[in-house]
Amino acid sequence: MNINTLNAAKAEHKSNEVPFALYKNNFGSGKGSAYFARIINQGTCTDEDLACDIIAAGLASGLTKETLLEVAALFRNAKIARLLTGCTVDDGVTRCTLGLSGSFISQNDPYSPERHSVTLNCNTSSKMKPIIKEVTPTLRQGNTILPTITEVHDLESGGSDTLTQNGFLEVKGANLTIAGENEDVGLYFVNTEDESKTVRLGADKIGRSNPSSLCCVVPSELAAGTYKIMIRTQHLSGKTLAKDTREYVFEGEFRLA
Repeated sequence: MNINTLNAAKAEHKSNEVPFALYKNNFGSGKGSAYFARIINQGTCTDEDLACDIIAAGLASGLTKETLLEVAALFRNAKIARLLTGCTVDDGVTRCTLGLSGSFISQNDPYSPERHSVTLNCNTSSKMKPIIKEVTPTLRQGNTILPTITEVHDLESGGSDTLTQNGFLEVKGANLTIAGENEDVGLYFVNTEDESKTVRLGADKIGRSNPSSLCCVVPSELAAGTYKIMIRTQHLSGKTLAKDTREYVFEGEFRLA
């Protein structure tokens, strides 16, 4: 964390070093598409981490971490309350609003959890856009062997944004081989509305698993809703395994067909 970005009078973000790495593009052609970039993930930051950052920067004005977390919880609950009334919530970083997915057969057709689902749609806040523009990412060298998904295709429906229970799913990318002894290794169908409904497929449930593609049967136990595809693997190259699990979440979202 860059303490300079937490100035009480005027936040300064330009000096931040956003790290990124370059990866070989196995699907591109020509000099202009030989590599693609990806921000190097520095881990997940929680409210507790943010509270510690504020205290470390000397901006807590005597407030304890516990008090800051209580205030954060109040803001979070207030945002949720506004969202659930149909408001768009703009917190200066993201602009979020609720949406509905699923088809309605008539103007009087009511909402049904069996056919419809509520989604949370988030975009960049207008206040965040100029901040992003002024930051210059920094290229980092080193081990960049990470799983990367470039395409997900549901063979049953022929779509790129749907999932068909018991249908075949093909995932393309780089460094995709699912391998390792860690218990979290696998291909995940992450439910975006309720993480408890997330389904994991271990290596034994994946039909094809090589660096450039995976193929599996979409789990029949997927509940109605919207999903993201996530990979967790220890595979590096050949039979070499990393000590820690490496994770990649595909940006696109999928709904049950």
